[in-house]
Amino acid sequence: MNRKYINRILACCAVVGGLSACTDAWDEHFQANKPIAGQSGNANENLWELINSDEELTEFAALLQATGYDTLLTKNRSYTVWAPANGSGFIDMSLLEGASKEELATYKKEVVENHIAHFVHSAGGIRDKEDKKNYEMVEMINLKKYDFEGPLKGAYTFAGKDLAASNIVAKNGMLHKVQGYVAFSANIWEQLAKEPSISKLWAFLKKDFKREFDENRSVQGPVVDGQVTWLDSIFTEDCRWFREIGWLDREDSSYTMYALTDKAWDEMYELTKRYFAYPEDMKILPGKGVLTVEEVADSVAKELMCRNLVFSNTVNEKYYDDLSDTLRSTRFQIFEGDEARALSDASINGQIKEIPLSNGFLKIVDQVNYNPFTCWHDTLRVEGESLSDADETRLGFKTAEKTIEYIHRDSLLYDSISNHAIGIYKAHTGTTNPVFNFYVNNVLSAWYRIKIVMLPPQIVDPLDTLFVKPNKFQARLYRGAGIIKELEGPNYEKERTAYFWTNNTEKVDTIVLAEAIHIPFCEYGYKDLSGDNPGLRLEISSFLNPGTGNRNKKDCFGAKTVANWKYDNDFRIDQVIFEPIEAPEDTPDVPTDEPVGE
Repeated sequence: MNRKYINRILACCAVVGGLSACTDAWDEHFQANKPIAGQSGNANENLWELINSDEELTEFAALLQATGYDTLLTKNRSYTVWAPANGSGFIDMSLLEGASKEELATYKKEVVENHIAHFVHSAGGIRDKEDKKNYEMVEMINLKKYDFEGPLKGAYTFAGKDLAASNIVAKNGMLHKVQGYVAFSANIWEQLAKEPSISKLWAFLKKDFKREFDENRSVQGPVVDGQVTWLDSIFTEDCRWFREIGWLDREDSSYTMYALTDKAWDEMYELTKRYFAYPEDMKILPGKGVLTVEEVADSVAKELMCRNLVFSNTVNEKYYDDLSDTLRSTRFQIFEGDEARALSDASINGQIKEIPLSNGFLKIVDQVNYNPFTCWHDTLRVEGESLSDADETRLGFKTAEKTIEYIHRDSLLYDSISNHAIGIYKAHTGTTNPVFNFYVNNVLSAWYRIKIVMLPPQIVDPLDTLFVKPNKFQARLYRGAGIIKELEGPNYEKERTAYFWTNNTEKVDTIVLAEAIHIPFCEYGYKDLSGDNPGLRLEISSFLNPGTGNRNKKDCFGAKTVANWKYDNDFRIDQVIFEPIEAPEDTPDVPTDEPVGE
């Protein structure tokens, strides 16, 4: 699994970048005798002059001045302002004079830019949601979108607020007066920063957030004391999480996000991190940064904790009738039955509060009932026909010849074979046993059941009923060149003091090589981090000698012809499976240096 953004503000920047040509269009509009019904004002005054001279807008004018918009609204750019009248309570005016830089930035985004849009938006004609031709949803400078409707109910409305006056013309735009004010509604990304109870989740997500000043799209002001000033500063914002789990900053999306309290975060972290005990000898590729194995484990565990916290409301409502029974995360992970209820039921997940937002809902929960087997403790498979994760060597020496056999669509076994193909491993020479390896990537420090799926000769040649013999083999687990566990088959050969397996030639045989084994180290993402395959690998080796004479007469019957051998030396492998399991009952503390289990 890999560790693996143009963001929402770029869209606004693109609009702003094209506004320099609007002045001519504006002049043409008002100098071509095309009056707007009910218009008033003075086309020789700019928006700031109109607002600043209006006794009903003194509070809003003071806020514009404090946030720098008094200057911006004098420029030759087209704006529409929906100005809240005095006494509407958009902020506590007594706090404005002593406001900090951070507080002024909040006022600017959540109040000023929540009432100003680019271009001219006049109150004219019938604007109604049912009439798509005339209906308008206006995007504000802060990218919030609001309905601009009327006059079916007697007055034009903006975001549900009646206009006290409309179509007041300025030479650089249009002014409307609003009865009341439009309350700012945060989106999910903005709200995450506002909730102190989820500080650990927010701290992890925002590490990947970048905000950079875009000089080319910003509006330059005068040079003061040799320094360039900016009338309108445009920033580009980027975060990989927007692509990973959802565009939580976009106003045109609809999500539900389950946000972990710090308590829930700590509990889930302890559960998750134990699966990621990286080996001390892990080496990070140059360019990946110098990280300790503890730092890698910390990062990976937190990454996986965040992957399935977000659900698209649009997708889930479209595809599932009962959202209490089935939920699909934005990472395409499906939760069903009890798992879905454990996530979404407020009586189970310890939900503290649900916050309606501009692009969905944020649900702050004190418990996230993730099942590791659903979210990160995956079934691992290596295909027998794999060219990258299966080979035919032992200690660097070629011991087998591998070919790939594709299963014909007409075969009765077509749907029983993974990927409809198998790997066939034959002895490299007539006097060697085939030995081949399966490299198991992304193994976790966790419990597994190990299986191998083998096929009889008839899978290749249905008419070959003459030589239908089982395979006889042993299995070992290695990491790199060092053996870490010899798996014991159900059969024991006294003469050679060794255990072995055989397969059933009358079916596609799934053989359990280890019922329960704990792998003490993690290699999740190892290839991505290190660039090589250190390799937890499963080695399969034939356990007979194909020669003649007295060697292994039990297998060869002392015969010189292959037809009389008791076992087949050609192996047909569909896949190797590492199936995640719960730790067996009464399992002692798991050591960290060697596998545990059978």
